[in-house]
Amino acid sequence: MIVPEYCPILGIKLKSGKESSIDSSPSLDRIIPEMGYVRGNVHVISNKANTIKNNASPEEIMKVAIYFKKKSEKI
Repeated sequence: MIVPEYCPILGIKLKSGKESSIDSSPSLDRIIPEMGYVRGNVHVISNKANTIKNNASPEEIMKVAIYFKKKSEKI
């Protein structure tokens, strides 16, 4: 498994925390959770990105992103 220098989703530099995970810690993620940790279905992303997508579908993540983008444009 190759650990990239930067999170491919958020672009933050990956670095490990000393005693616990931090937002920039590398995190092994299943692309399709039901398929498990098998070759081709895993990649390394930041702990922050993995936390964001933890319990949401791609559609739900898009809805949240669109909502906050629209809200921030009105401020």
